[in-house]
Formats: sequence, structure tokens, C-alpha cells
Amino acid sequence: MNDVIIRPWKSEDRPRLIELWQQGFGDERDYIEKFHAHFLTRGSCIIALAGGEPVSAMYVLPGPMLFPPEGNSLSTAYTYALATDPAYRGRGIGTAVYKACVAAALEHADAACVLPSEPGLYEFYKKASPCRPISAVRQAVLERGELERGFAEDAQLISAGEYYLRRKALLRGQPYTVMPGEYYAWERYHTQRFGGGLISVDGDIAAVEMDGDTCRVLELLAPEGDWMDVMRPLSARFPAARYEIRTPLFLPGPGTERPFVLATTRPEVTDPLPADLWWGFAFD
Repeated sequence: MNDVIIRPWKSEDRPRLIELWQQGFGDERDYIEKFHAHFLTRGSCIIALAGGEPVSAMYVLPGPMLFPPEGNSLSTAYTYALATDPAYRGRGIGTAVYKACVAAALEHADAACVLPSEPGLYEFYKKASPCRPISAVRQAVLERGELERGFAEDAQLISAGEYYLRRKALLRGQPYTVMPGEYYAWERYHTQRFGGGLISVDGDIAAVEMDGDTCRVLELLAPEGDWMDVMRPLSARFPAARYEIRTPLFLPGPGTERPFVLATTRPEVTDPLPADLWWGFAFD
């Protein structure tokens, strides 16, 4: 680590950022460039250099506002997409980049948040920073045969703006987040890129993306009705072999509870982070 330099990204680092992302996550160059165009100018990126070459990177993005049922709202910054060159893993470089990202996030926001992309990474992020679980999700995996048939036309694609307004109304009075506006536009592009979309079924809503023969329902909100009333037409519109469904703990839904988002606040923030916060669809 003695020869490693941690610093904010510069414009000349962009080609290497794309390479690191591809090494870490396998996405296509076009997708990464669209992400950079959409978010990098609004946020930042912390990189580690070894021998003058970027070998690890993580993004610090504008995060959602956290709304507890009582008390003040809290601003957040979102640390995202930690990627380290395989030749430099296991040396603590990624940990150093992540710590620098948390510090950078807390310079501009009340809280720093991270959403591990897989269960095995929760312990890594908990050990590497003061971030602790503030959000849980109920998640289920259902086979197509477990879902009753519905009518595809009942699942209507809606705009990012309409989704934002309906989501806010459906979650009022619960501990939840409101994402910056650019997240909804990005999520609409992201879900449609993967053959999904933002949908409404009789006023209830869901964010959907396709991954091969799996349909991921990243968020399903049906406060007054049966979640199956949403899944019937959704599964007809988006045929798949299996469905991964996420719902808040405080609303009806299938599956079991698991941790979701980790966060920590600046020392001067006295308001507690809301418990059982519904984070909703997000990068993970």
C-alpha cells in the first residue's frame, strides 16, 4: 500500500474507469458510458493508483432523501460500484478506496450509504466502515407455475415522472426514500434496456427488469391490495421461468426478510437513521 495513491478521478482516467467496471461487473462499454454521462458529472469517483495507473475505483453519487415517519429528513450520498483490478485484489486497496468514498460522502451529506451487490459483501462493508444496516427487504423467488394467470394489458407502462409521484403517495407515512429525479429517468432506461419497465396495475406500481429467463421485480408496492393482483398481469406482460420479488416489510408481500442498505451519519447528525427503511429500487 505504500506506493498506492488515493485521489478523486480526473477526465483522463475515464478510459481506465470503463476497463475497471468491465473487469468487475462485465457490462458493455455503451452501458458504462451512458452511466458516466448520466451520473459522473453529478457525483464523483475515488480511484487508487499503483505505478501511476488506476487499479481500483468507486463512485460517490447523490443519494436519496431519507424520510422517517417522524423527525427531520436526512440527505445521503451513495457509494457505488467498487471495482479493483484482479491483479491488485487482496491488498486492502479496495477497502482504502471505499473508506475514502465514505469520507467524501459525509462531506456533503448527512449520511453515507452503500448497497452490497451480494450477501457475502455485507461483512466486508461492515468491517471497512461505520456503516450499519438501516434497511431490510422482503424477497421471494417464485416459479412461473406458482403464479396465477392474468391479462398483460392490465400492466401499464408509465413514465418515470408518473412513477415518482405514485411512489411518493403510496409510501407516505412510512419510513422511505425519495430518489433524486435523475434516478427515475435512469431506472426507466435501465429496466427497458433489460426488457422491463416501470408499470402500474390499478394504481399499484412495480419496477421490473429482465435477466435471461428471470424477471426481477425490484420494487412492488401494493398498500391496499393483494401483491398477487399486481403479479398476475405483470407475469403475463413479462413472461419468465422465475420471478424475484422485493417488497417492503410494512406492506403485504411474499418471501423472507434480508438486510439491504448500510449507512452511517456525520457525528453532528443527532436524528437517528429510520429503522426498517424502504430503500426501493436502486443500483445494486
